[in-house]
Amino acid sequence: MGMSIIAKRIIAAMTAAPLVVALSLSARAQQSNAAPLTPQGPIDIQAQEQEFAGPEVIAKGDVHVKYKDSLVIAPQARLIRDAGGNPQKAIFTGHPRLIQGNNKIDAETLIFEVQSSHVIADGHAHSEVINSPPPDKNKGDSAGGGNKKSDGNGGAAAKADNASASGDSTAATAKTSSPAEDKIVTDSDHQEYDRTTGKFLAQGHVHVIHGDMMVKADKLQLIYGVDNRPETALFSGNVAATQFKNTTLADNIVYSLSSHRLQATGHVKSTVIQETKPTPAKKKNTVGFDGDLMQSANASEPEEAPKEDKIIVTSETQDWSRDPNRMTANGAVRVYYQDMICAGPACVMIRNSMNKPERIVFSGRSQVSQPTKRWIADHIEMTVADKKIIATGNTKAVILQAPKSAPAPTSGGQLAGKGETTK
Repeated sequence: MGMSIIAKRIIAAMTAAPLVVALSLSARAQQSNAAPLTPQGPIDIQAQEQEFAGPEVIAKGDVHVKYKDSLVIAPQARLIRDAGGNPQKAIFTGHPRLIQGNNKIDAETLIFEVQSSHVIADGHAHSEVINSPPPDKNKGDSAGGGNKKSDGNGGAAAKADNASASGDSTAATAKTSSPAEDKIVTDSDHQEYDRTTGKFLAQGHVHVIHGDMMVKADKLQLIYGVDNRPETALFSGNVAATQFKNTTLADNIVYSLSSHRLQATGHVKSTVIQETKPTPAKKKNTVGFDGDLMQSANASEPEEAPKEDKIIVTSETQDWSRDPNRMTANGAVRVYYQDMICAGPACVMIRNSMNKPERIVFSGRSQVSQPTKRWIADHIEMTVADKKIIATGNTKAVILQAPKSAPAPTSGGQLAGKGETTK
């Protein structure tokens, strides 16, 4: 009973001002005659209220927990220690957020396993990972006064500063948007990150944004490289990848974060939007010399909006690469474009510098069909702009008769060629 009163007084005193509790992992390990743990260093806990109950520390109110480069901010936290008194696990509730270097993660509940730096986020998990490349040792360090090449006008940074001051938004944007910072934003029901093994897992309503690429899936796994940077994203289950207006649906997608290469497998279907140029505006003819009529007559008619044609590609596998700018499809390939249907075992879609489809090349015994024509050959190439077909290798062309339309009624109320009177 006496200890209970003392504990209550301690807790009441803690509510008056934040406290800092430092638990040294190496010191705890030495006290328990055990080998020092791998993650050594203090855990600082700041909160409006802290309670010590056996192996647990319960913190409430504006909780800040600091360990190495990790900071967790939460309304409430529980720190659990093992039998030797070493911090083992911290459980944060009330939609906490974790900041680790340039990376961030928040969820309804966060579990931080101290020894392995394993993070588990449950409930509306949101993470932002900055995929910054390692520093270039050949380049000078501006903070350390390293040698830097100058163009005689103060360097690129000075130019951007001057441009920003003078209102040059283009150059200022080039300064603030550095390609060195490549952000990966992930939203899902559940996320896990293990710093020791370098793996990131997201499950349930996964939604990822990386540059101009947006991907939805049931599951995501990030594979980290030797430099502790994410290199590859593995998506599985009802995957839908969108880039601008183009989409790819598949069972599985492997996406390279550095080269932006996308490899899709299993029931793959891609839709590519091909824009056609609008019809040029026509000017009205002028009549007479009336000023008002002249101004009205010379006014141009509104231009037509660009038309969008869909190119749909279905296959067993597809490989989209930015360098070279092409897509390769294999296995039961079908391409649908306007009134054309192309089929074959494999094809390559070649895109121009504007990322628009330019040519589609089929290899293997392939076929292109239109309502009245059909080409069969070992190699077929189609140019998208004019739908020109070049077929080579054991070619065969089939000309089909156009379906007959119903005869139009005559002015006398009779069907042409039938001699029957309509009522």
